[in-house]
Amino acid sequence: MKGRRVTFGAILLEIIIVIIGISIAFGLSNWGERRKEVRMGDEFVRTMINDLKSDSAAFVYQIANVQENISNVESFMDMCRRKDFREDSVRWYVGNFMNKNNWLINSNTYEILKSGGKLDIITDFELRSDISFFYRIRTYQTDVILEQNLAFEQNQMNPYLTKHSDYFISDIPDNGFVRDIEFQNLLGRWRDLKEGKLSIYENTLEDIKALIPKLEAYLE
Repeated sequence: MKGRRVTFGAILLEIIIVIIGISIAFGLSNWGERRKEVRMGDEFVRTMINDLKSDSAAFVYQIANVQENISNVESFMDMCRRKDFREDSVRWYVGNFMNKNNWLINSNTYEILKSGGKLDIITDFELRSDISFFYRIRTYQTDVILEQNLAFEQNQMNPYLTKHSDYFISDIPDNGFVRDIEFQNLLGRWRDLKEGKLSIYENTLEDIKALIPKLEAYLE
């Protein structure tokens, strides 16, 4: 009996050793996978920083263009109100007020993480929330304002200008269409859309400037 008890104890000890060994190996494997995910998360964050820096430079440029565009439209509207229809001025404004200034946020890195269910590899919960808010809200807003501008151009402004296409090709153009209330209302709508775009672009740029330092601090 004594020999059997010793044998049973030895077997039990071996089982315990095996269990401990498996647990350590499993723990080391999980630790290694987690370290791998952390390094992957850092790479995604670096890519996101580069994306945001490119977006930041683009929005600075776009904002300046939109501001200039709004100024031109308002000057054109003022000229129409004053009925100061000088031929050279009308031709210049008609040729310039439709300048298009659009930019869509580069959300590829965020979408890769989101679609793969990998956002949690960025371990800072608050930072993850800031990233998600920025890309969900600002991407949606820039998409919507672009759609609104395109719809206005295609469904209202372009059809109106097409009706008066002789103005753009005639040697002796008739600028009478700019006197129409319909055209002046279209200018007002165009100005309002541009102001909406400007507000969204400015807010987006502010958020980018706030988010980049948080991402850089995360990597330190």
